[in-house]
Order: sequence, then structure tokens, then C-alpha cells
Amino acid sequence: MKTGLYDRHVALGAKMVEFAGWEMPVQYTGVIHEHNAVREKVGIFDVSHMGRVLIKGPGAEKLMDYLSTNRILGKKEFTATYTVWCDRSGGCIDDLIVYREGPESFFIVVNAGNREKDLNHLKEVAKDFDASIEERYQDGILAVQGPNAKPLMSRLFSAAEGLKPMRFVLIEDQVVLSGTGYTGSGGYELYGPMDAIAPLWDRILEEGQAFGIQPVGLGARDTLRLEMGFPLYGHELSADIAPNESVASWAVKWDKEDFLGRQALESLEASGSKRTQAGVILKEKGIAREGCGVFRGEKKIGTVTSGTMSPSLKQAIAIILVEGKIVSGETIDIEIRGKRVKAEIVPLPFWRKEL
Repeated sequence: MKTGLYDRHVALGAKMVEFAGWEMPVQYTGVIHEHNAVREKVGIFDVSHMGRVLIKGPGAEKLMDYLSTNRILGKKEFTATYTVWCDRSGGCIDDLIVYREGPESFFIVVNAGNREKDLNHLKEVAKDFDASIEERYQDGILAVQGPNAKPLMSRLFSAAEGLKPMRFVLIEDQVVLSGTGYTGSGGYELYGPMDAIAPLWDRILEEGQAFGIQPVGLGARDTLRLEMGFPLYGHELSADIAPNESVASWAVKWDKEDFLGRQALESLEASGSKRTQAGVILKEKGIAREGCGVFRGEKKIGTVTSGTMSPSLKQAIAIILVEGKIVSGETIDIEIRGKRVKAEIVPLPFWRKEL
């Protein structure tokens, strides 16, 4: 499949790759250059492969709350909430953002590889609630991220200037501007019909020249999110990794009303077999990739879920999933191509924005 911006990516010289069934730009000028542009200036991403779904009706709020590990009930209008969806066994179906438009009106944005699974899950659970579901998988989605995102977007849209993180507004007919992102550098995401989003890509890219804008591919999107310790579905979260074992454990609210999968997660908490995810910085040469073994002494205690060379830190970083608990400052070994490499447990995020 191709997004409505495919021809623009090719014209910009992007290297295209297959991702979750989509032909997507992995890089334009290079991952490190694009990564640094987002950290220092501003980058624009096409993330239209992700899926948008509208949920409306008298039962929409209770449906969203029941599906979500995070609290949705009582959230103010025009707020965005990060959450995880679980099945009854406590496995993760997806992580996503729930946007509240009105008392009975919500939309969600889900991961590209989970579009059909999430929609089927939503429709099945919605049978017990008075709510309608409308998938908007033809919509376009852009992300504009980095320290120059605010001055750039404020020049184009007055509403951008005062927009706070995890809030959103309607800026044009059916186009949503939200203070969300997956980079940690601040910025915005835009959602709307592709015939409105495609011209916005052109406008933002043109106006952004004065702000050092750079189109950014999936390669830098991954290094940016990893520096923040943000989860990627299929790596830090999956059917086999419960949210309370993951870097997204903060999004499991035990003091909220019942949610799907809660009993399974509570059983895991009480079992003594819950695992832990943590960040590590490698102290020796090598890059830890997904699947590399993690050792404490001679005992294998877990695996790497994601790893890369951090362009900002110029150090190899990784997220690991291990049995039991692990503490910051502890040194463990990671096996890379048959060789053990020392790594130190560090608090997340790896990278912090200078104030």
C-alpha cells in the first residue's frame, strides 16, 4: 500500500521500504542528519500508515474507558490520552492515543501493523456499548517535530502557538492539530482527509525552509523514540509482554474503574513472575539489537527489545526485558554475536530536552 504522499517522497529522493504492508520512506538524506534536524531544528514526517478511527454515541466514553488501561472517564474535551489496550489474558493488543472531541465523541490513532486487529477488537467489545465505529483509514497524518515546530506552525496556524502538549484543536474543515508526537522534541501532529493533508505537507515544507525543516523517515523516527524510552509495538509491547512489565507501565491506572485485562494484570502483579523493562547504555563497543541475550553473571535474565546507536548521545543504547527487578547503576552483560559486552542500567529517557 502507498500513502497519498508517496510520489512526494520519491520526488524528495527518499529510500522507500516496506513497513507493515506500506511503502514508506526509511530515510531521505540519512538517519543521523534527519534525527539531528528534529533535535535541533524541525522535521516533518508522513505517518499516514497509522490508522484513525472515530467512536461516537452515548456509550462511547464508557467503551473507551473499559478498553483502556489509562483513565478516559471524565477527561476534558480536546485532550489526548496515551493508553494501552489489552485482551482478557493481559496481553497487549496495541498502544495508542485516545482523543476526546466531545461528551459522546472520540477518535483514536493506532499503529500501522495493528489497524485491522484493533478495529476488529473495538467492534467486538463495542457490541456491549451504545457506540458507533467509523474507520478513517484513508485519512492522512503528519507529524511536525522539533524546537522550531512551534514558531513554524504558529506562522501557519494561530491556534498552534498556545496549544499545550496532549491537547488538540480543529484548525480547518475536518483537520485536527494536536500537541502530540513520538520524538520527545515537542511539536504537533495533524489528522484529516488526505486531500487536505497533502497540500498541508507542501505548505509546511515550503514555510519550514526558513526554520531548517527536514523531511524525516522511519529510521530516524525509531532512533528518536528510542532515545526517549518510548515503546514500539512488537518490541516493548506485544501479546506476550503485559503493559505493567513494560516502559508503558505508568499508563496502567490501578485506581480507575474496571478495564479489559485488569484481572490478568492483577494476577501477574501477585504472581512474583512479573518482568521489568529498563534502559541500558553499553560500556563497550557494539550495538545491542532486538533478541540479544541479557546476562547477570552466567545466568540469562532476559533479552533486548530494541537497540541502536544514539545519534544524540553518540553511545549505544537499548531497552531490555528481564526477569524480576533491576536497579539503575547495575552492570549487566549483553551477548552480541557471541561476545559478552558490559552495559549499565540507566533511568529513562536516555535523552532530555535542555530547558
